[in-house]
Parts: sequence; C-alpha cells; structure tokens
Amino acid sequence: MNFLQKIKNSIYNPAFYANLKEQKLSFSFRYFFSLAGLLALIAAFVFGVEMSPLFSGENLKKLVDYYPKELNIEVKGGTISTNVSEPYIIKGPTGFSSREESRSENIIVIDTKNDFTVEAFRAHATEVLLGKNFVVVSKGRGQFEFSDLSGIPDFNLNQERLIGFASVIGEHHLALSLLLFVILFFSFFGLFTLKLFILLFLAVLILCVVKLKKVLLNYKQCYQIALHAVTIPLIFETFFIVSGVGALSLFIFILIALIVVSVNIKSSGVVLS
Repeated sequence: MNFLQKIKNSIYNPAFYANLKEQKLSFSFRYFFSLAGLLALIAAFVFGVEMSPLFSGENLKKLVDYYPKELNIEVKGGTISTNVSEPYIIKGPTGFSSREESRSENIIVIDTKNDFTVEAFRAHATEVLLGKNFVVVSKGRGQFEFSDLSGIPDFNLNQERLIGFASVIGEHHLALSLLLFVILFFSFFGLFTLKLFILLFLAVLILCVVKLKKVLLNYKQCYQIALHAVTIPLIFETFFIVSGVGALSLFIFILIALIVVSVNIKSSGVVLS
C-alpha cells in the first residue's frame, strides 16, 4: 500500500479502519511520522520561499541604505549613547505602521537622555523607542512592550558595520537559505509530532464514541485509530499555518478527528480484538 493510498484510506475507508487489527501499532506510527514529515516539508518550503529573499544581497543593501549614515549607536556597560542630537527620529513612509490600527508616524525614536514615561512614549508617536538602557515596542491599541537592555554586551552599530554584516550574509545566501529550510522543517515537524500527546486524550474520546456504536475496542486500538484519524485536521492545520491564519484550536482539531472516527467506525459488528 503506497503512502498516498494510506492518506486516502485514513480520511475515509471504513474497511481500512476495521482491518487495523491486522496491523502492528508501529504501522500506524510510521504513517503518522511520514505524514508529519510531508506536511512539515510543505510548510518549510512555503515559508522558506517567502523568507529566503530577505537574505539576498539586494534586499540587505536596501535595508542597510535605510540606516542613517551619520548615526552611531554605542552600548557600553549596559548604557546606550549616540553621536547625534536627541531625540533622534527615523521616520517611516506616510501612514507607516506594522499594524493598521496604529498608524505611527515614526519607525524609531532614540532618546537616551530621558527616563521612560508612558506620556513621552505616546508623544513620540513611534513604533520603537530606544532609551538609555531599554527599548519599548508598540503593540497597537495603546499597548506596548518594555524590555530592559542593561545586560546586553558592549558594541557599536553604524552603517559601515551593517554593510560588512550584509556583505557576509549576502555571500552565504544559499547556505543560509538551506539552513533556514532545515530549521523550519524541524520546527514544523516538532510541532506536528507534539500532537502525539493530544492523541492520548483523543483516544479516550474515541473509546467513548466506539462504545456508543457498540464496537469493542481497547485503549491501544483507539490510539492506533487516532494516529490515522488526525490526517484531515493535520492537513487543515498546515494549510491554515501557511496561509497565515494560524494553527487550529485544540477543540476544532479534536472535533474534526472525532468526526472522521464517527464516519469510519461502523456500528454493524466491527470488532478489533
């Protein structure tokens, strides 16, 4: 039985579910891990294609060119200082904002001379406020995130140094893209395989479903069924993740799996023993 046929059977094939008694538990685990690997490969490819161009020399040069030539930021002993008159403002395009509801006028405001106050942050109308030992990032709707930078190591940041970084990254664009793909693959594979713990609970619910259908199954057999029944919710979750919607809620994930079980486990004397 080829893998695509297993996917099809796991979505809908009452006879396949009835005959799982003939298969070892390892058969279902191999299927689950193969499915998780395939979906992780698809998700990693989609995100990799979107993110890889960020490491290209052309895009990095555009980012570096946006950094002001005159600006040097120095961090020493956990304290930030600059060589420019402050508050120093880096403006964004008209109506710039990473969130539609924020509409901040500025991308970054640097003010290392004054302590942080909520009123000053709002008056700066910025996405990011960099202070003498802190950074504040706007989250929209009047919310913000404050981070203490007093423990960061000493360094200098200027356009010349950024050009050097961009040059090194640009030269290794292919290697970094491959590394990104590998990281994404294992991240998604780990996310999907963590569902194995959810299946411990799902198997209990399946046990209740099959009892209502008067089908005799034990917990191990219900867990084996769960390994196949999550095919549709895993596919849906992958689609929603790559489309930017996000992962399925736990309730929806389990509900879909239970529906799959309900339509595949017949009440006409199917017994896995």
